[in-house]
Amino acid sequence: MPSLVASERVRLCAGNNADLCQAIFKVHGLSGRRSRSVWSSAEQAPPYYPNAATLDADAVPIQLAEIARLTSVLATSFSVKDCFCRLDLRPLGFSQLFEASWIWMDLRRPTTTPSGWERVRDAASLEMWELAWTGGAGCSSGRLFPTAVLADPAIAILGRRTADGFTAGCIANRSELVIGLSNVFATDGNPTYRDAVRAAANTFAEGRALVGYERGGAMDDALTCGFQTTGTLRVWIRDSQGKEE
Repeated sequence: MPSLVASERVRLCAGNNADLCQAIFKVHGLSGRRSRSVWSSAEQAPPYYPNAATLDADAVPIQLAEIARLTSVLATSFSVKDCFCRLDLRPLGFSQLFEASWIWMDLRRPTTTPSGWERVRDAASLEMWELAWTGGAGCSSGRLFPTAVLADPAIAILGRRTADGFTAGCIANRSELVIGLSNVFATDGNPTYRDAVRAAANTFAEGRALVGYERGGAMDDALTCGFQTTGTLRVWIRDSQGKEE
């Protein structure tokens, strides 16, 4: 892929992340709508997913109007992913949940899947993978990744399987020009980020860049593996106080 300016890289990162959000909402039977400016859904989001994500750095008025609309129809707490750090959502009752960095890696040469890693392809394996991802606790609201997600050719659930189950994993999602890497985890304390990168890159081996966002220790792992930071995002959350339950 030709060299891209940072602003275009962030736009591609944001678009890829919105693709994943839309796909997860879809397998839960939830609707979403997308324009050049913003992706959003007026239905209660699955855990860890936002109800809106910005897609254009310069469309702040449109984005604020859509987020204001969501506050009028959603009675529950919900979050917004400000992909370009352009919004001040405090007047709408939001507080900042966290800030993170978009990451980017050009894939210059083919790679091979690391030993023991595989693509999850059946319901039983997916349930086992999700249980490992949650640390054995599961999700209080049920399955976050229904079996229907396995039918989406643009999403790959990847993991390192042993006789006792999955000990590491990640999700890769394909967009037009990039591959998203997310949900990287390990249950045994061993370094796994580099293996996750190789597994994700090999799954959609079509010359796309590998992208995502990280913070904290995972950010350090990503930089060690060869990622570069390419912009900053914020996640805002609005609690449900003041709403009728």
